[in-house]
Amino acid sequence: YQPRYLGLGVDADALYARSPADFDKFVKLFDRTYDAVKAVSPGTKIFTVFQLEKMKGLNGGLYGGANDPSKNLWFLLDKFPRADLIAFNTYPGMIYKSPSDIPADYFTGIKAHAGKPLAISGTGWQSAEGPDGWPGSETQQAEYVQAFLRLTSDLNPEFSAWGYLYDPTALAEPFNSMGLLRSD
Repeated sequence: YQPRYLGLGVDADALYARSPADFDKFVKLFDRTYDAVKAVSPGTKIFTVFQLEKMKGLNGGLYGGANDPSKNLWFLLDKFPRADLIAFNTYPGMIYKSPSDIPADYFTGIKAHAGKPLAISGTGWQSAEGPDGWPGSETQQAEYVQAFLRLTSDLNPEFSAWGYLYDPTALAEPFNSMGLLRSD
């Protein structure tokens, strides 16, 4: 196979938070895998994925902590100098109660830290009320689609993907209502 893209690891920052030693092992595995894939498929763009809100130090809202940009994890990007691009999963509805609350520079700041091509490997907004009455609706979801396209227009991402086509019933709130379509 010679795929156009190969993503290795999802939310690598979560692995770092759980075990810095295991994260370091993952970085070494990434480099070895990068070499092996490039040897047989030099055109494949290889990357890993980070969770944008956590990278920015945004741990408030539905994450249950406090937003503190001084506790950002941008330094983790430096561990992947050979990555052909950097991808992010981003769910601003975990932090903000309305798409209109998302700051205009929410996504553009990524460029300053990544220094290479970017991708959004997963995004979404809940279409139903979440835990503890956290707002969500189909109207907000539609507003987020428009906001996302507007707010990422300067990023020129390699690709962007909505996380779920249908509401994933096996996931906890609010992710169980982040599909673009309801199961019916």
